[in-house]
Amino acid sequence: MLHTLRKAAWLVGMLAAVTAVVTGIAGFTDLTLAALGLAVLAVSAGAFLSFRALAEVVREAAAPSRRITNAITELAGRQKGDAEKIEAIVQRGTKPIGDGIAALVRQIDHQPYVHAELQRRYAQLIGTTDEPMPVLGANWAATAPTILFIVDEVLGHNSRRTVIECGSGASTLWTAAALRHRGDGGHVWSLESDAAYAEITRENLKRHGLEAWATVIDAPLVETTVTELGTVQPWYDLSGWPDDLVDADLMFVDGPPGVTARMARFPAVPQLLPHLRNGAYVVLDDTNRPQEREIVRRWNAGLASTRSLRTVKTVGRCTVLEVTR
Repeated sequence: MLHTLRKAAWLVGMLAAVTAVVTGIAGFTDLTLAALGLAVLAVSAGAFLSFRALAEVVREAAAPSRRITNAITELAGRQKGDAEKIEAIVQRGTKPIGDGIAALVRQIDHQPYVHAELQRRYAQLIGTTDEPMPVLGANWAATAPTILFIVDEVLGHNSRRTVIECGSGASTLWTAAALRHRGDGGHVWSLESDAAYAEITRENLKRHGLEAWATVIDAPLVETTVTELGTVQPWYDLSGWPDDLVDADLMFVDGPPGVTARMARFPAVPQLLPHLRNGAYVVLDDTNRPQEREIVRRWNAGLASTRSLRTVKTVGRCTVLEVTR
């Protein structure tokens, strides 16, 4: 209907315009004015009706968009709860990453102090010798914060003089140097599964004049029953271990290598706990790794013994536990 009226209005307008032209030429002024008025009125009506038609087209075209917008709004309302759940999951998942970055930043900020303290300990324990100590933190070597902690425990008022190590190396030399500096005895006993590396450690001890304060025991890895885990896995052969070694004050666990078995270092406490006194420290290295963290959890949970362990602190990338009744 609207389309027909629009066409009629345009047609009347055109006819009126033609009539105005013809009458104007013929000299009929009144008739010309009337025809012009009719033409203007008809054209205006046609334009109005055209705009109406255009508005209808636009409205019809916009209808699907409105329906889509309404549907999205409704869907968003229904899924708002799910979105909040997803956000919470993402936050929980990214929190360990953020915590790890923050811990790394703290370690970087702490490095100048650690290096200054290490230089001070070197001057105190080693003196003016030109013989360098093993590089810390390289390959399997303990890091500087761990070495400083062990040295301070040996030199401190707790007088941790008998030390056990699972894995020899830089820590053996620094611990022996601290024992020598104390001047009242003490010894470090180090289990080493790699015969070649054991010999290197012995040579380093001799080079620094520390062989009287440390013994490196050749202890190849042998299949060992681990009751607490229900496994049989490689661990140090204790056939060369001194049976009379009791009441050790500190045990540093930096071996065997993690690739030898799942929770490769777990047997250290079940196997050597009888040689540790109450109040002794167990220092487990590399607890920034998942398996070592699991070992700490299991040690804290309890063992087949009348004694137990509790976590004391974290130092660098190692965790310190104390033997308790």
